[in-house]
Amino acid sequence: MLFGLPWYAIVAIVSVAGGLFYAYKEKEMELEGKRMGGARELNELRQVVHNLKSRVENLEAIVTEERSSRSDHNSDGLGDIEIDEEERPSDSDSSSIKNNLRS
Repeated sequence: MLFGLPWYAIVAIVSVAGGLFYAYKEKEMELEGKRMGGARELNELRQVVHNLKSRVENLEAIVTEERSSRSDHNSDGLGDIEIDEEERPSDSDSSSIKNNLRS
């Protein structure tokens, strides 16, 4: 007899305390698993952000290179624009369009 309790009472108290300790440790391990999963996700997202930044920098370099090569060839920048000569509408066509818009 320990502390005046029979052995079966001590066994019950130790088993309840052990069960509580086991549940506490299990919950602690579950939370740590979530935390590690969050850290893993965070590292993956950082890698994605790093990849996107490098792609953006690459595209910016390409664009600035194209702009500088265009400015070397054409100082006004209008040489790249193609304008097709189309027939202008006659005065009667433009007046009918205006009348349709008014009504």
